[in-house]
Amino acid sequence: MSSVSPATAVVPGDRRSGRNSTASYRSSGRSSILKRRLSAVKVVRTWRVSVLPGLVMFLCTLALIFLSIFLLVLLISQGMFNRQVVTVNAQLAETFFWAPYDQSCMLTSAGLHSCGTATTSIIPTTPFAAMGTELAKLWNAELMEAGGMLFITSCVIGGTSNVGWTNLQLIAGYDKFPECLPTAPQDVAGMAMLETTIRDHHADGLYFLTLYSDLDPTMTRFTYVNSDGTTQNLIANVKRMLITVDGKIEADSLGRDYIITSRPLGERYLVTGYCDTVVEELSELKESLGLTGWSQGKHSKLPIVPGWSCGHNVEHANEVIVTQALASILSLWFIAGDVLITIEGLQGLLSGKPVLKYTVLSGLERRKWLLACIVVNSMPGLLYMDVSRIYYYSVNGFKIFSLSSVMVANFFTFGFIMMLSIVDTALGAVRSFHSCVGYSAPVFLASSIFWLSEAWCHDKLFMDAFNKFYSAPAFLAFTVNGAEWPSGSYVAEGTPPIVTFLLETIATAVGGSFALSIATSSIYRRLVHDEWLVSTTWCRNNSLLPTLHLPNLITALPLEPSNGIKIGNRTYCKPSTIALMGYATVVKYQKRSPTQECDSHEPATQVISIYALVPSMVVPSWVPSLGTIDQNQFTRTLGKHLAKATPVMHTRGSCVV
Repeated sequence: MSSVSPATAVVPGDRRSGRNSTASYRSSGRSSILKRRLSAVKVVRTWRVSVLPGLVMFLCTLALIFLSIFLLVLLISQGMFNRQVVTVNAQLAETFFWAPYDQSCMLTSAGLHSCGTATTSIIPTTPFAAMGTELAKLWNAELMEAGGMLFITSCVIGGTSNVGWTNLQLIAGYDKFPECLPTAPQDVAGMAMLETTIRDHHADGLYFLTLYSDLDPTMTRFTYVNSDGTTQNLIANVKRMLITVDGKIEADSLGRDYIITSRPLGERYLVTGYCDTVVEELSELKESLGLTGWSQGKHSKLPIVPGWSCGHNVEHANEVIVTQALASILSLWFIAGDVLITIEGLQGLLSGKPVLKYTVLSGLERRKWLLACIVVNSMPGLLYMDVSRIYYYSVNGFKIFSLSSVMVANFFTFGFIMMLSIVDTALGAVRSFHSCVGYSAPVFLASSIFWLSEAWCHDKLFMDAFNKFYSAPAFLAFTVNGAEWPSGSYVAEGTPPIVTFLLETIATAVGGSFALSIATSSIYRRLVHDEWLVSTTWCRNNSLLPTLHLPNLITALPLEPSNGIKIGNRTYCKPSTIALMGYATVVKYQKRSPTQECDSHEPATQVISIYALVPSMVVPSWVPSLGTIDQNQFTRTLGKHLAKATPVMHTRGSCVV
């Protein structure tokens, strides 16, 4: 604002005086513009240097909370608690683990004969002979077409340590042995898949045959709708037969194998995976799979391959949904106070006024309820990640696996901070220390979540997790490549949860990130403040901070003496430190400008929990007050609440000595 001195009169008609007045006006205008520009530059610099990093980290915290909510909605829409989709299969070595095994078997009306030892040793002699007899019956029309003899090629899926499970694929040719890995379309008489399964009335397990017949007119193409709404072409009316260990044949109406249990969240939330055998029709998948060769019926011309429609269900799934939904809502409730302060800070920054600046991530250890909700909210990720590996070969499988992996990374990362906070609080009940090891919460959170996500969110681990699910201990095994492998039937204990295979990565990532955060914080403190540890001696002499329960051994809070404001021989606690400690200050509602930091004329303020900041503006009488700050001194008031009929508003507050 410019002013005019009384001694400088402007006489009308005096041109010189008029020119001086005009020059003064122009100079004043230029000065005002310059001040506004400098103010704008200052705001931008303040934004970039001190506000923007904290704002980004705060938004990332909110994003992690909303990620859990988004993922819950997504997984429910995908039927993640009760889902079934077709698992794509094709005659490829690298992608689907197909491998040639034997080309010696001949099928006649009497069954299989002249088979090599590799094929006959896969299962015992009695059920193998029974399978040959049944194949002759089911492929009777094809046998007649071929003149009484079909050429049977044996292929295996898996059967190696990299895969961990296996099954037997039989391909029938009219006049020659078909190829397990065709490079061009090949005509076949039929295909059959042999696996194992379990049924309630067969204590010894069963061998399970699924078969396609080229000349069966009922085996036509139809469109199958998966539980997530996607579609795939299958063959209708395929044959499914059960073979007992003593060679008896039974028709099967269930068509189910690979019944496996897993317990990522314990016995109550038991996950049961299963597969129904199908024969897939590949006409719409040949291009997307990059196939140059496949098996097709000589007469039907349908490109086919045996496969599965796999799914799972989760017991007491509604409890998981409700728990995660409540944790999500409570997370938003407990962070609402920080959101309000952030919004007020942005408004003050844009208007060029002092604002309350703090990094909420550094204060997470003082927000145990928020931490607990984030951890509980992320815990179902253990279930989602375990379940999603079943769907490696399905549409959207990798997306769900990746999102679930990020949730698990959040669970262990935030869970570690919560554990540190609880341990530190427990130690405080035994002994108080005056120096703490400092660590950077933003560095720890960012590096740990990124490290774990980078280690897990890739196709190789997803495939390995898929194979480990189906390589659980077998109930009735196949002998392939000189070793026994599961092939559809499993013991009741099921498969270990996926997290058991990730413990080494978790320990390395969390431990390494924590060490990095300590090193970063300590080196910075040594270079800037000439100290390795966080000294809290001055805090214990403060009228307010000891009431808020100071850390004892390890902390991410910036409680160094340099973080206070030293005036004479006294060190004042900043309002931002109070906010980091999980508390806020409110005053009786009035229209006023924000006070400057350490303003001695700040009216008396009430200290409340930051969780209660938003409720205090609606129902103040419900909110307990920790105490009063008046003239930079804190006085504790026990058992008192805010005034009933007096509306309050948040204030930056004053410094406390």
